[in-house]
Amino acid sequence: MANRFPDPHQRGALLQGAAAVLAVVAVVVALVQGAVLTAAVAAVVAALVGLEVRRRGQVTLTAPELDRLREAELALARATDTHEAARELAEHAIALLGARSAVVLIEGIGDTVRVAAGPTATEDVYGSGSRMRLLDDAGLPCGSIAVSARADGRPYAARHERILDALAERVSTTLHQLSLLTDVSTERRTLADLVGSSSDGIFSVGSDLRVRAWNPAMEAITGVPADLAIGEHVSQSFRPAAESGEPATGSADPGRAGRPVTGVVLRIEAGDEERWLTCSYAPLSDGGYVAVARDETARKKLQDDKDGWIAQVSHELRTPLTPIKGFLHTLARRDAELTTEDRARIYEIMIREEHRLEALVDSLLRSTQLDAGGMAVERTEIDWADRVLEQVELVRRQDPSRTVTLDVDPDAGPVLADEGLAVGVLTNLLSNALKYADGDGPVEVVVEADGDELVTSVIDHGPGIPRSDRTRVFDKFTRLGSHLTRAQQGVGLGLHIAKQSIERLDGRIWVDETPGGGATFRFTLPRTERSRRRSPLRAPGSPRTRS
Repeated sequence: MANRFPDPHQRGALLQGAAAVLAVVAVVVALVQGAVLTAAVAAVVAALVGLEVRRRGQVTLTAPELDRLREAELALARATDTHEAARELAEHAIALLGARSAVVLIEGIGDTVRVAAGPTATEDVYGSGSRMRLLDDAGLPCGSIAVSARADGRPYAARHERILDALAERVSTTLHQLSLLTDVSTERRTLADLVGSSSDGIFSVGSDLRVRAWNPAMEAITGVPADLAIGEHVSQSFRPAAESGEPATGSADPGRAGRPVTGVVLRIEAGDEERWLTCSYAPLSDGGYVAVARDETARKKLQDDKDGWIAQVSHELRTPLTPIKGFLHTLARRDAELTTEDRARIYEIMIREEHRLEALVDSLLRSTQLDAGGMAVERTEIDWADRVLEQVELVRRQDPSRTVTLDVDPDAGPVLADEGLAVGVLTNLLSNALKYADGDGPVEVVVEADGDELVTSVIDHGPGIPRSDRTRVFDKFTRLGSHLTRAQQGVGLGLHIAKQSIERLDGRIWVDETPGGGATFRFTLPRTERSRRRSPLRAPGSPRTRS
């Protein structure tokens, strides 16, 4: 049966002609009747009819096709990454177009994605009867979709081409959104990496003064884990005080100033440790703030040590210089009045004080060389028991009133060490023990074998060293008590030099409490292979050589 209706193009032409006729008739009638309003309405009707005709002259989609396109658009809008978007596009293209397979390629938005759908996607999407559309991200090419020939063997009609165009347009919108999301995610990851790897503590606070972010450096500085800090009031995790000791929390929180604040020195308690921070604050647009905290504890300790060292060295230098200066003035003014005995006594004191100055300068130079690793170490085999005996005898000759005992393990044997460094450590410990022993109390020296090491102990019965200071006493420029009031003066380098020297010789040094009161300093030196072989394990209470 023949089609009673003309094809779409003919229908469009007929409707357009009818619209023109109606418009002319309406205008003529209106002019004849003098009705301007009627003419205007007629013109609008004619225009609407013309638009309808032009719309109907284009390819129209069926209701199911439009529904499926809307479904595809929603699915693409829900895609969270390019792979999901490519998969949705390929599956909907097959369903809407009746294609056997489809391949979607997306590049330039994160990693390159290629998704194939359908059983023969890799074979015929670029063959005869296939179709392809380019995809873009805000006008920039970023991929393509290719579909194979239709499964029913029929060619693609105009509406199929329109469907493929619509799919490409919709996925391009999604890809642009994903591109923006990828850029934002990349920036956020970069920022998170920067904040996370920063050696400075960084945290942010909202307008409600609750912590939003807390980087690993803040965890290290405060000892508060991020999962405990985030979400809590900032004062729960960060309670600083100003240099004056006044709290820097609440209304005194520098972050609440509403303007950038830099270079604020604050003090916090992190467990049992006091930390000094230099903090900078910047306001955020929502009323919160971000803070950067730099841990200055080590630098401040170094500065405090430097200040203390300057005070100590100044005092120690002034002590011998004072009598030297006084005696020089005496010799300059009254030299003729002095007897030979007076002059001899003055020279003796001046020489002694000069030696004291020389020893101080030598200690400073030796400490600097050891710290910098610039002092050469020459290890040789040393009969350590003989060297210890020599030093003990020297002390006894210098001050016969002092009692210094020596107890040597007969299996001690030789050690492998730099003789100058090792003897210097023993000399320093003996000198300290004689200074700090009560009155003319005895000093004991014990040398004993302990496996691969030889342990030398110098024991006094003086005031001892508090447990809390037994590690710190080996630090550079450390002196217990005030340099102005302590009984024994010194710059605080002796034990530091001893520790550095022993460590250069692969040994250890430490201090214990002497039973009954006092301090026992012990250090080890490595025994030679020969002395280790000949020395069996000695039973407790075995006899030793005493002197």
